[in-house]
This record gives sequence, structure tokens and C-alpha cells, in this order.
Amino acid sequence: MCVAPHVNHVGLQFAGSAAAADKVVDDHTSDFRTALSADYAFIAGYTATLLLVFRLGRHVFAGRRGRRAARWAMIATLLAAGCDVAENVLLTYGLHGGADGSDGPFALATGCATVKWLLLAVIAVVALIVWGTTTARAARAILRKLCHKLWHTVSPHVMPLQRLIARLTPAANKPAPPCPRHPDAPGVVPPWPVAHPDGTRWPAAAPQRAQEPADPPGDGTTDGPAPGTTAPPAHWRYEGEPAPGRTNAPLGFCVSGGGIRSACVTLGALQALRSSLLKARYLVAVSGGGYTVGAMQLALVGPDNTPAPISSADAFAPGSPEEDHLRRHSKYVADGAGQWLVALGVLLRGLLASLFLLTATTVTLGLALSWAYHLVPVTELAYLAEPGTRLCVKCAPPDAPAFRGASIRAVLIVLGTSMAVWLLWLLAYAWCRFDAVVQGLARAFQALVLLTVALAAGVLVLPVLAWGAVFLQTQLDVSRPDATAAAGATVLLTYIAALVSTLWRRRQTIRRGLGKVLDLVRGRPGLSRAVPNGLTQYIVVWAVLLLLGAAFLFLLGWATATGWSWPAWAQIGIPATLLFIGASLDQTWMSLHPFYRRRLASAFAVRRVIDNGAGHAEMAVPYDFTTETTTLSTYGDRKPDFPQVIFAAAANLSGSERTPPGRRAVSFTLSHDYVGGPDVGYACTACLEQRTKRHIVHDLTVQSAVAISGAAFSSAMGAQARAFQTLFALSNARLGTWLPNPGAMAELWKNHDVWELPPPPAIRRLPYLLREVFGRFPMDDRLLLVTDGGHYENLGLVELLRQGVHTAVCIDASGDSPPFATTLAQAIALAHEELGITIKLHRPTTLAPGSGKPLQPASTLSALNSRLSQTAVITGDIIYPKNLTIPGRPPSARGTLIVARATLTDDLPYQLLSYASAHPVFPHDSTSDQWFDHQQFDAYQTLGQALGTHVQALLAPTKPKNKPEHERS
Repeated sequence: MCVAPHVNHVGLQFAGSAAAADKVVDDHTSDFRTALSADYAFIAGYTATLLLVFRLGRHVFAGRRGRRAARWAMIATLLAAGCDVAENVLLTYGLHGGADGSDGPFALATGCATVKWLLLAVIAVVALIVWGTTTARAARAILRKLCHKLWHTVSPHVMPLQRLIARLTPAANKPAPPCPRHPDAPGVVPPWPVAHPDGTRWPAAAPQRAQEPADPPGDGTTDGPAPGTTAPPAHWRYEGEPAPGRTNAPLGFCVSGGGIRSACVTLGALQALRSSLLKARYLVAVSGGGYTVGAMQLALVGPDNTPAPISSADAFAPGSPEEDHLRRHSKYVADGAGQWLVALGVLLRGLLASLFLLTATTVTLGLALSWAYHLVPVTELAYLAEPGTRLCVKCAPPDAPAFRGASIRAVLIVLGTSMAVWLLWLLAYAWCRFDAVVQGLARAFQALVLLTVALAAGVLVLPVLAWGAVFLQTQLDVSRPDATAAAGATVLLTYIAALVSTLWRRRQTIRRGLGKVLDLVRGRPGLSRAVPNGLTQYIVVWAVLLLLGAAFLFLLGWATATGWSWPAWAQIGIPATLLFIGASLDQTWMSLHPFYRRRLASAFAVRRVIDNGAGHAEMAVPYDFTTETTTLSTYGDRKPDFPQVIFAAAANLSGSERTPPGRRAVSFTLSHDYVGGPDVGYACTACLEQRTKRHIVHDLTVQSAVAISGAAFSSAMGAQARAFQTLFALSNARLGTWLPNPGAMAELWKNHDVWELPPPPAIRRLPYLLREVFGRFPMDDRLLLVTDGGHYENLGLVELLRQGVHTAVCIDASGDSPPFATTLAQAIALAHEELGITIKLHRPTTLAPGSGKPLQPASTLSALNSRLSQTAVITGDIIYPKNLTIPGRPPSARGTLIVARATLTDDLPYQLLSYASAHPVFPHDSTSDQWFDHQQFDAYQTLGQALGTHVQALLAPTKPKNKPEHERS
């Protein structure tokens, strides 16, 4: 661009007036004219290069967002080139004296330069991403071909070379091996496509399944589909599609979430229901219910996946070694000072790692902006560097930012142009008959609005932020010790907020104690008791989020103001450190998920060992996961006389492509045969384990499935409060993990030899942390953030009904607040919305506390009587949108639902009623309480056994004995 000496081209572009231009040009006018003439070739060169790069990007980034970004980048390139040409013409005209010394040409040239440099800054980043991605994928394809060629020529003779080539060849680019578990079934089933307004759909090539035939004649009932009708409507048919190979069944169970509370209830209920459980086809587990179900499944596996020495009827039976081990480890999160220190240390480690990465990212961004403003002074910020880097006491505050009038006018002109285009669109919408014109004007208005916002940010907002950071620093007399103390205080407050949000155990006790102190200080008794439940948590969380937001904005502004003047080691070291750590650190490793998984396994993952040398002593021995990986496809396989276990989780999605507003989560299940759900597709579990990098395979185990299904707090929690999710992302206090997206795997596995397609991620790097912070979870990403099944549906009932069972037994220990079973009501509504299934409950109000028969004496036991329900078990009718096909039974669309809810009734054992009288919260202890003592464990297990006994009586009613002859009369 500068082919002549003494040419300050950027300075001339931002002169803005004839006088300022004279100072820049001095007596080198001919050199500037030569440079301006030569600049046209440079403009043509970078325009052609960028257009070629972005045209290639539209081919490489096959996704809708990638193609759209490439298309807009091409438009931005042409607009930047047009502004550059206009700027050169104006400057040439001004230097030739055609304006007679007027400031107009130079002011207009400054406006064009402002728009040009802003566009070039954005599209240069996009171009680097496209170029880097294309180069990496092309290099990977070339390496694959070379390795394949070497494999067939040299490697048969040299065994070490075989291993080297196998390691170099990307696993995702190898031909898909046949499924080792079920070779006749598809390795991946993509989700049903979703259409976009631009005519595209995702996934692009979803297989069309054969049209379902008309249902055979039914049983003549009027509820449900009529005999001989066709398949249900499309949405219900798509959502009701289970994983391949799963058939309708006579009996299935589902157990709800609720942490250790639900685990204890589930344990007692399944102990009482063991005879029916062994006949069931499916057992769907959510969160806390999955703790117990996963424990039962692992107890049925011997060392190295050999048959267990016990049968399905013996595992976790009353009085068994497994039950005793679980009872002694019910405080699984931490029990004792040593374990508490480890838990608090893990949380602190994740917090420091997350804040370090986010801080380094903010500083690196500020450093890049600082050099951008230094080299292209859209707004002059160079004078801020000296007071900003001195960190001295009693420094003079900097002057206000020196905005360029021409740049501000450029912002106003673009804003005015956008309003004019909007008026044209309004007129065209009312009078024009050509839809293409209306749509073109609408897109132009959107682009101009985005350009206006970007210009305002570059010309006004960021300079004000940089000036404000230095001004605040000088006004507060911030020194290096002060900055260090402020950073430490921010980390400490964030740590406290994370503890408040995740480990708040006895909230009522803490609130009462804090309320007394506040009342005493204020002299206003009773005020704190009016504070709603959970308000204190919200206040703490929002205060910390505002503090972190202010800290990051201050850091960004300070780095923007001073970054270009930092020492070379800082300017190189900080981005290099961020690049190295961000590229090599897996975000799940530093979160609470591995710790949570280990602590759950310490209590629930045991197997029985019979010591023949010690009098045939039976012991429950914990799993050693350092030497034995409980892969989901093998250790989670269906065991003899035990149902297939399906762990219900939730895949979090942003946008409204798959989920209605407010839900933000879809079903995601993990079982031995398939992983996924109807909205994200199903992937063969064994194939996924083969074709996924080992770091992610560690999350495809039985103990990981248990932990994922119970990931109650995370950076995405379905419809839960967004403030808590952001805090969990910022502090790494999250239990969920990223798993492969079956819908994306379908295209990768099908077109494994297409070099343009990205490979499955080997590690969950910094971009995934940023997605969690900003809440971006696209449905077509290669990885999905999978969390607690309760973020979709907390009973597992919808997932059980998706399998098509005639009799569905639901153990509800979700801990809803009386009087209504809210979780059950939500499941019924969701089952109709997603599957078209209608559920009609029989006498549901008998579950409400206060409907039961009062215990005597009523005056003494009035408090307990108000909590008694008439019954804890109700039934209902299930009406499917199509007839079930169950071998040995006539086709029918009707089924039976049995719901056992954790509530109090008058026929409970005496010791349980005594415990309930002494503990008013029982049986609704908060899910945040994961530290059960022996009394809580026994109480909830006994309640579960009572529920299971009632359900067993409905499933297998005993026939009355024949009376003697003399009694019949």
C-alpha cells in the first residue's frame, strides 16, 4: 500500500480537515499521490483474496450459520472495498486542490475510512478462522491418504510402524466399522429434520423411514385410535420413535429424581417390588433414582465384566452387604473434615481455572483492540497508556476521549441511511408487488442496523470504556497492591456465591439464624421472616454476577487503553499462554463433574465378593475405576432377569428450532444399546465408544451416566433461572458434561472420506466454556451439553411411555411442595404434547395432604394429621395415539399407570410416623441436602418399602383363600 517513502497513509485517512492533512502531507504531496494510485491494486488484491476465502468458507462450513457468516462476510468485503475506493478518490481530489482548501473531501474520507477499517477488522478475523480451519482439514486429509498408502506398502513388514500409523490416522476419518453389539441395526439414527425460513433443513439428509401401516384391529374401545386407523400425526409419531430394537412391552418402571432422598425411596420401593421388577422390560431412572438403579446394575457385574456371584433377586436385597455399604456412605459428597477439604478444594480449583481462562481471554481481546486503535486511530487513545500503566497514587486523571467528528458523523450517516431504508421497506411492503424487493430491503435494513451498532461500539463505546477504566483507576488511586487485593476479593466473593448456590444445606436454619442477627441490628423484629424462600440466594448470585461483569469490563477497558505499551514478554506471553492452555485443557476435567462422579461411585458402585478363605464371608467391594472402565455398552448391558436400564438426561439447546420458548432442553437417554433422543438422534453406544476420543469416552460409562442424569446444577438447566446457570459457568461449579451429538455424528460417519467435514472433537476446549457463559447451545453442534434429566422431565415417565408399555409404574420421590403433585402434572402435560398420550388419573386428590383419615387423639396429632394423605398410590388410564404391539397380547391403545408418591398415610409403620412427627419437613427434605444421616436414610427407605408394598399388591393381587364349608353358609 505504501510504495513511496514518507507516506503516513492512515494519518491522512483520519486527518478529517484540510489543515490536518497539510500537516500529515508536509512537502511530500507527490509521494502521497503515488501511494494512493498504487493502493487501487492493493484493494483489488485483498478483495479478490477475501472473496475467494469466503467462497471456500461456504463450501467448508456446511452448516447454516457458517454459510450465512460467509455470505455476509463477502458482502462486507465488497462494502469495505467500496469505502476504500471512495476514500482514495476523495483524498486524491483533496490533494489536487480540487476542493479549494475545503475540509469536505477529507472529512468524507475519514468517514469512509472508519467504516472500511471496522469492516476489515471483523472480516479479517473471520477470514483467519476460515483459512485456519480449511488448512487444518486439508492437512488432515493429506495425512490420512499418506498413512493409508504407507499402511498398505510398508507397515505389513514393520509392526512398530503399524502402531505409529494407526495413531496418526484420525479415527473419525476411518471407515465406520460394523456395530459390534447389533450389526443389523443402524449405527446412528439422525433426528427428524427441522426446516429453516431460508429453505434449508437440519439434518440435511435425514433418512425417510417407511410409512407405518394401518394399525390392526383394536380391542373395540372408544378411547384411543379406532380399529384400522392410520399412524398418528407427524410430530407425535416422530417424538414417539424409540431407539432401534426397542419394542413395546407389558411392564415398565420409572423412578424419579431427587438426589439421595429419591435414591433411598427408590431402594426401598424396588426391594418390595423385586418380584415384579424382574419381569419388567424397561427401567427408566432419573437423577437420584438413577443412583440406586445404577448401583443395582453394577452390582450384577463381576470383575472385568464377568458374571456376578449373585442373582438379580439378591443384589441390594434387605440386609445385603451392598445395602449396608450404601447406608454407611449416604453422606457421599463429603463426610468428615478431610473429605470436606477435598470438596472445597475441587470447587476452588475449578473456579480459579475458569476465571484465569476468562481473564486471559479478556486481556488478549483488549490487547488486540489496543493495537488496533494504536495503528488505526478511529478515536485517539494513545495518551491513555502512560497514566494507565503507571498505577501510581495521586495521578492526574486523563482528559476526555478525543472523538473524531468525521467518524461520529459516519455513524450518524449510517444510522440515517438505515432509517431511510426502513421507510423504503415500509413503502415497498405497502405498494410493491415484488416480494424479492421487499425481502432485499428488509435484509439491507438489518445489515445497516448491525453496521450502525458496530460503528457506535468502535467509535464511541469502546473508547469511552477504555477512558473510563483509566479515569476510575486514577480517581481511586489504584496501586499494584490494591489491584491484587481487588482481584483476590473478587475471587473470594465468587467462591462464596458458588458455595451458596451449590452446597447450601440447611437453608431454613441459616435463614433463621441470619434473620435474628439482622432483626437485632435493625431493631425491627420479624422483618427477615417475610423474605421469600430463595431470595437471599438470588441477591448473592446477582451481586456476584454484577461484580464479575464490572471487573471484566474494567479489565477490557484498561487493556484496550494500555495494551500496546506493555512489555514485549507480556504481549507475547499472555496470548501464548491462553492459546496453549485453552487448546489443551478439557473444560469437563476442571468442572465438578469428575469429582461428583467419583463421590457417587464411592457410595453406589460396589459388587459382592465371596471370600472362600474366610468362612465364605460376603463383602461389598467398591469398584476401582483406575483399572476398570465400566463402559456403558458392556457394563450397562441388560442382565438376566433384570430390565433394560435407561438413564434419562437432558440435552440443552438454545433457540426455538427444537424446543418451545422457555423449555430449552430435550430428552437425552443413555443405555447399553443407544445414546440420544428423538430430537437429537440416536447413536449406537458401542460405535460411539469406538469412534470417540478417549477423553470423551470416559463420560460414556455407567458411573458417568448416573452422574450426568443427576447433574442437578449446571451452566444450562432447561427452564431454570438463567442467573444461576451463568454463575455455574463462570465458576466451573457445574455437573453436566459435553457429549457427542448423534445428529452431527450421522453426517460425519456417513461421509467419513469427505475432508471438508470437521472431525469429532478430541477435547472440550475454551470455546465450549464461552458457549456456557453466553448460553449458546446450537442443535447442530458436534457436542451437546447434557445435564440432569429433571431439566426435561423429572419422573422419567415420558421416556418410559415413549417405549410403549402397557403397565407403567412410576415411583415419585421428586419432593414437590403440597398439595399438588406438580412434577406428575408436568409429566402428564408433556406426554400429551410430545407423544400424543392422554393420561386420566383416578381420584388424584387423594394424594393431597390433609385428605387422609386423622390419627387419634386428633387434638394431640393435629399437626401430623394435616400432612396425611388418603393414599400414596393412585392409578390411571393411559391412552396411546396408536395401538401397542406386544407379543402374545391383542393390539390395544389402552394401558395402566400406577403412581406411588412419597407422601404420608395413616397406615405407615409406627416408627415412620414417629419420625414424621418429629421432622415437619419429611418427606420433602430439600434436594440440596445430600448429607443424610442414618435416621433420614432409614425413614426414606422405609417409606419406599411401604410404597412398593402397595404397588405390588396392585400388580400381583393375592387371591383370597377358600373358606371352610361351615363358614360359607
